[in-house]
Amino acid sequence: MTDRKSSSLMKNKGFTLIEVVMVIVIVGILAALAVPRFDSFYAAKLAGAVRKTASDIRYVQQIAISRHTNTRIVFNTASDTYSAQEESSPGSGTWNNMTDPFTRGALQTNFATDAQYKDIDIASVNFGGAGQGTLRFSLEGVPQNSSGTDLASDGSVAFTYRGNTNTITVTANTGLVNMQ
Repeated sequence: MTDRKSSSLMKNKGFTLIEVVMVIVIVGILAALAVPRFDSFYAAKLAGAVRKTASDIRYVQQIAISRHTNTRIVFNTASDTYSAQEESSPGSGTWNNMTDPFTRGALQTNFATDAQYKDIDIASVNFGGAGQGTLRFSLEGVPQNSSGTDLASDGSVAFTYRGNTNTITVTANTGLVNMQ
């Protein structure tokens, strides 16, 4: 009698069709719940990159005011990079890389290769006309275009990542930095 029981148990090893269907349904439900979380991750990654860039813009402006020198941030939309520079002496036209206060290296960001912000796209830059990719600050911290003329209207930098877009606006005259 025990041989019959053990042989019938051995024949019934495996999964029924209902069990397989239930597992597929559960996995599908879990996957459907996880997908929207990726979208919020993308938005958070983009917001982090925008906050960092806005902070760097404010820092460059503060250096201009505190050291009484001209500073600038040069944005490159083709390579998705930006770097901060300080004029060696006012009016000299010689620009040196600024030091990042945290890393003590050059204050620059490459969104194409940076591990934290990889694949963030600098979609557009407008400081004093289309294609103006340089934001300067005068000795007083007033925002200027690449030629050193005060901005006539607000300037902006737009960033995109996986369908999400954020913009930094620099207000003409005051240099107030806003994130949208």
